[in-house]
Amino acid sequence: MRRSLRTLAAGLVVLSVGAAGCGSDSPQPARVVDISQLDVGSYSTTPREIGKPGFDRARLSEGQRLASFVPLPMDVDPRFTVQSGAGTHNTVGFIETLYAMEFSADSFRAIAPGFITGVYSLGYSDSDTLIATTLTNTVLLFADQQAATLAAAGLAQAVATKKELNEPVGIGKHPDAQAFWKPGTQELYTFQASGQYVIYTETRDRAKIQLETTDLPAMIALTEKSLDTVGTRLREFRPTPPDKLTDVPLDHDGMLGRSLTRPKEDDWSNPPGLFDRNGALHLINDPVREKKLFEEAGVDWLANSAGYLYRARNQRGAQLIRDSHGALSKIYRRVDSPKYLPDARCREFRAKNSLILRFHCVASYERYTAEVWSDQLIDVHQRISAQYALLAKAK
Repeated sequence: MRRSLRTLAAGLVVLSVGAAGCGSDSPQPARVVDISQLDVGSYSTTPREIGKPGFDRARLSEGQRLASFVPLPMDVDPRFTVQSGAGTHNTVGFIETLYAMEFSADSFRAIAPGFITGVYSLGYSDSDTLIATTLTNTVLLFADQQAATLAAAGLAQAVATKKELNEPVGIGKHPDAQAFWKPGTQELYTFQASGQYVIYTETRDRAKIQLETTDLPAMIALTEKSLDTVGTRLREFRPTPPDKLTDVPLDHDGMLGRSLTRPKEDDWSNPPGLFDRNGALHLINDPVREKKLFEEAGVDWLANSAGYLYRARNQRGAQLIRDSHGALSKIYRRVDSPKYLPDARCREFRAKNSLILRFHCVASYERYTAEVWSDQLIDVHQRISAQYALLAKAK
């Protein structure tokens, strides 16, 4: 049971210690940590109430909720086991299409009025993205079916013109889909209106691009399979009426309120938000492994802000996530944990990749696990310390 800070003498809280045994139902022994001694830098450690959202923030939250109903690339085809070729944070829910379609916001608004929110999903067939086949699905939600139908036609033509795709392609069981390619290339771009949605699918085979060979039937088959899978899953989602969006709470059980507030310098990464277990898997590099871990640990929610905050079934589940995500490998070496928080698992990334932050720490508190990244060791220490202290203070 969670103990309020007021019940702890001199600001002392209990931190789980030791690796959680996979075959044990009991958490490991605990040691006492004085959170008043933690170096939290300028980060706030006060839990906050998340107020009523403005319209654009509510649109973004709707997109993050929609992510739970967009299949993972591996759910379309099991070969797509890698979701992020580089970097720790994927853009998932969005309210502009700069990332997904390379349009400016003004250009997109002119082509697609009535747009509410979108979800971006990307999968690779190989960790070496230079030779991988890729599957990208972007789901765009519009105010009504008419807006989606008009947007699908306008966006298809705009993308075909922008990318110099000069040959239409038929997509099997989806005669309403508008697909284009440039003969001699191994890339296919498809738009389909489906109710209030526009499904934008890209398939690309980088190995064939390198070898200068093509297989259009294979691209069509994958696109058809993807449209089938995405369309079926979307039927389970119930969009919020536009005039009711700001009435939908942003937080759930205080998850965002107890997550570390993101500093301004983190604005480049995935927008802050809340995801259930299905939606959270879109943010993960290795969805096959993490899906199994989430099931074993009982993860039900993930808050994304200045890092990731997972809620597990219980303390043991939180420890499973901590130990799994803090494990060492050929490209990660152990570095010191923060002073007064010795059971945080901290690592340094040792490979050359400018898109991956150098330092990473993970720690668990009761049924929560916090995970943070930074290019500076002192900052990653302050982040994990502040997030831990914040969890300890939350009711």
